[in-house]
Amino acid sequence: MSILYKLFFILILYKLSINGYPSSYCIHFDTNVKDSKNPIIINITQSWSPIGANHLYDIINSNFYSLPSAFFRVVPNFVVQFGISGDPIQNIIWNQPIQDDPVKMSNIKGTLSYATAGPNTRTTQLFINYVDNPRLDSLGFSPLGIVTTGFDTALAIFNPTPGSSDGVDQDQYSEKGNQWIIDNYPQINFIEKVSIIDHCPFTN
Repeated sequence: MSILYKLFFILILYKLSINGYPSSYCIHFDTNVKDSKNPIIINITQSWSPIGANHLYDIINSNFYSLPSAFFRVVPNFVVQFGISGDPIQNIIWNQPIQDDPVKMSNIKGTLSYATAGPNTRTTQLFINYVDNPRLDSLGFSPLGIVTTGFDTALAIFNPTPGSSDGVDQDQYSEKGNQWIIDNYPQINFIEKVSIIDHCPFTN
């Protein structure tokens, strides 16, 4: 192999490493959940749900979470849902849906999946499974990661609508932002800061 060919090959690999997505990464959520010391850390595995994992990587690296983002739907013994930006402009920017991924992993306790409104409607909303929910597998919900730290924090998230499993009015929150949700649900919990870290500590 000539030196020129070797240099060309190295350059190709370098470009792929820049333009590609990681095979796994960890998301670190700092929250304002009362009396909870642990952040929520989720290990994302690209092979479980490639389109969704790459899309979420882009979301995290954008300004989507530059403002706090509320946990707007809590259903005990089922799921906690989030993924609407506190900035209405960001919700407009990221409103374009992505294609579905085949379901490769089951919606077991602690897994993270996109919320949907039907086939190929995933945008930014996500949920953490509080319990094993295998019935969601056949409905097309494709897990892309699992909580490795802070599941106790996830369980302690305040339920803003204890009388309804629908959560807050998502259209109102998307269009009016954090001031609207704070005015109407003053005790609601937020993701205050999001970052991607290289290694996932495992405590659960």
